Amino acid sequence: MTFKAAFFDMDGLFLDSEPQWHQSQQEICARYSYEWDDDDQRICIGGPLSRVGEYISQTCAHDMTGPEVVEELTQMMLVKLSSHAILMPGAFDAVLRIREQMPVALVSASPRNLMDAALASLHDQFFSFSISADDVERTKPFPDPYLQAAKRLGLEPHECVVFEDSLTGIKSAKAAGCSVVAVPHYVEVTLEPKVRVVSSLNDVSLDYLRDFRANI
Repeated sequence: MTFKAAFFDMDGLFLDSEPQWHQSQQEICARYSYEWDDDDQRICIGGPLSRVGEYISQTCAHDMTGPEVVEELTQMMLVKLSSHAILMPGAFDAVLRIREQMPVALVSASPRNLMDAALASLHDQFFSFSISADDVERTKPFPDPYLQAAKRLGLEPHECVVFEDSLTGIKSAKAAGCSVVAVPHYVEVTLEPKVRVVSSLNDVSLDYLRDFRANI
């Protein structure tokens, strides 16, 4: 017995885009003589973008509204992702292994245009489908993205496993009722019956998922 579907987060989990987000945020903040550091990144990791925009607006970019910051960040990231999208270690092979057993979807708090830019180098059928922030009424940390992903496959959330790197995404997956494999970078994740932690997606195999499911 194993899970019936797997859902991957994008930024920082499937895609090694957190350094590019970090750089874009630094570039905006530098105009205001504010040095964006790992503490700021930790606060904003996992989005949603609206929260990141408000944070930068309130912290240093006082002449910009939150939505204006979001728009500039989005345009900067479109350029970066379109020209140089990098996958996280083990991400490509992990999806290949898992989709031998079950459908695999990409579920992100990023807008659709950023997802499409990042995935342009992958063939159309690499993921069964993808869900962006534009496809749900409420994005992460609300459960809506993962609830919608399960619904599209006609599954119950408890039949699905989610791969996440941020506390925001983990909160979303847990609220939906999914099991979670966390690959954290900037944060500490508490182990729970339905939450496991690995250091890399290289550690995830079909046997690993079967064992996880069997011991919930």
